Amino acid sequence: IIDIYTRLRKAKDDLFREREKLITHLQISNEGLAIFSPGKDVVLANGLFMQYINLISDKNIGGIEEVFQVKELEPLFDFIKMSCENFSQGDLKQKLFVIDKNGYIFNLSVALFVDNSFEISISDITKQEEQVRMKQQITQNIAHELKTPVSSIQGYLETILNNPDLPPEMLRKFLERSFAQSNRLTNLLQDISTLTRMTEAGQMIEVTDVELSAMIHNIVSELTLKLEEKSMTVSVNIPEPLTIQGNSSLLYSIFRNLMDNAIAYAGVGTHVN
Repeated sequence: IIDIYTRLRKAKDDLFREREKLITHLQISNEGLAIFSPGKDVVLANGLFMQYINLISDKNIGGIEEVFQVKELEPLFDFIKMSCENFSQGDLKQKLFVIDKNGYIFNLSVALFVDNSFEISISDITKQEEQVRMKQQITQNIAHELKTPVSSIQGYLETILNNPDLPPEMLRKFLERSFAQSNRLTNLLQDISTLTRMTEAGQMIEVTDVELSAMIHNIVSELTLKLEEKSMTVSVNIPEPLTIQGNSSLLYSIFRNLMDNAIAYAGVGTHVN
């Protein structure tokens, strides 16, 4: 009898320790976790679970039993009810839901056990989704940035090919502009890897003295043909020289994009100041 009692006491102590481990895991988890009995009584839950429920419901939930009145979770509870009604022995039914609410995006996972108890876990995936959107935006920006010098080079070379009797000084000017745009393309390709790592190492962006007025005049000169096609005129009214600290390639992108957009959308005969 003493031996049986000793083994039972040891088993009870082991279960207590395992329960304490589980509770500690719940509290330090990066997920909101809650386990409910078949009667929807809470067995275990961590603080993060209630924080996420408050964000989803957009109100301060008084107690965890009020979770079942949160309308945003109705699809989850419908799944639990339906699954309980046709549960097969040995099954573990799981379902994943995504909720986008108040600027937050949550993954909700429900696991239904054979005794009709269930677990709900909530993960905040807002940052991951933002990173996905940021990568898509970076890809679009890269495509846009690369298109500008490529189209300029093509335009100049097309003009040269279509005009074999082009005056030597004009030919040289177009070749110089094509060369400048090829350098611009090289710099952009070097910047791409830097831009994708800006959040990790912003100091990698090269900062130098940039003469802004000369840069803007050069951009206007590069766009002379496009401006003439739209009967547009440009005035550059900034101090000369105007030297600032910055990244030459990125500053060029700003003012080149502004001019490209003006030509594309401002209208025929517009004056750009």
